[in-house]
Amino acid sequence: MGSDEETQPFVVVPVRDSLESRLFIELSSFGSDLAEARNALDLAIQGFEAGSVLADASHHLVGLAVIAYCRTVQHSNVRGCMTDHVAVPEELADVHDQVRVYRNATVAHSQSELAVTYAVGVLDSRTLKVRDVAGLTVVVPPPAQMVLEFRGLIEEMERRLDDVLEPVRASLMKALIGVDPSQLRDAAGPEIQEKWAHEFNARTKRAPYPTGHTVYWDAVADEPRE
Repeated sequence: MGSDEETQPFVVVPVRDSLESRLFIELSSFGSDLAEARNALDLAIQGFEAGSVLADASHHLVGLAVIAYCRTVQHSNVRGCMTDHVAVPEELADVHDQVRVYRNATVAHSQSELAVTYAVGVLDSRTLKVRDVAGLTVVVPPPAQMVLEFRGLIEEMERRLDDVLEPVRASLMKALIGVDPSQLRDAAGPEIQEKWAHEFNARTKRAPYPTGHTVYWDAVADEPRE
């Protein structure tokens, strides 16, 4: 082995394409979304504390958590729905439904009374002379109790997802152990394409078994772009 291999504690190799590996990828992607939602909620809850620097960001973080969670329970063009594999516990079904409604009516679409814009006139308090007309938007954040219940829902869904994921992981590990080590070492890894920031493209579609992805770099000042 070369010196680089000797200093690396692990070698990461791709698991071959199969129905089982595709299932593992799908379940793991749900786990990634749940982790994103959990992390956002943890920061939002920190914002509830008196004097927290995250206070003004809390309701935005809750919105981020709602979007991330709802990605797992809505079908997309490249994966199914987490609830096809993991049932929402009956005692948390109301929380689950409330989060989905909040996403649809407030976060993804502006149609609920939780975000209301008024047309108001601004008057001089002494003379009542009109000074301005303004649009005043009032955003009503979810109460802390709902946020904490949402956090509990995510924690339970993560636990249930792990229960479904673990047998698939064990089966893939068993199959991988049976492969000749030299074949594993020589297996082709993901193909990483590099592009400049001005080439950024969000209108892409990943495969159920990804074989690569693109990363985008900001151009350094005075560095020519190809």
